[in-house]
Amino acid sequence: MITMQEMEPLAYCMVTQQMFDRRFRMAFCDNTLLRERDMTLEPELLRMKREMNSGMTERKYLEGHKANILNNLDRIVVLVARYAKSDVHGTEAVMRNGKEMMRKVLAVESFDELSSMDAEFKTKILLAVYELYSRHSKMT
Repeated sequence: MITMQEMEPLAYCMVTQQMFDRRFRMAFCDNTLLRERDMTLEPELLRMKREMNSGMTERKYLEGHKANILNNLDRIVVLVARYAKSDVHGTEAVMRNGKEMMRKVLAVESFDELSSMDAEFKTKILLAVYELYSRHSKMT
């Protein structure tokens, strides 16, 4: 039986990958704003979306976004150690690549620069963790 604890590194990867997506700012809270039209949330969410997409104010959102990505990468690096029994080298590679991505995220100056890291995250982290997870789940 697979537990939620065993899936946690993969779950962090999936959430983090969405944060690299270039459409993040454009699609921010679209369900609530466009489909549900929640009037209690709409004014504040619209303000945030406008600020996030404005060159004048996007920086404050970028720094918070980077902080979330960095924290998730840190969690992935720690949690992926659970899979070491099934593939030590693969686990070490994810840990090494995760730290390298953290260095790159720290240097990012814009959302566009951040979104350019999407493919690298998918190949070096997300798919690698998925492969480790698959091997691990076959062993249990």
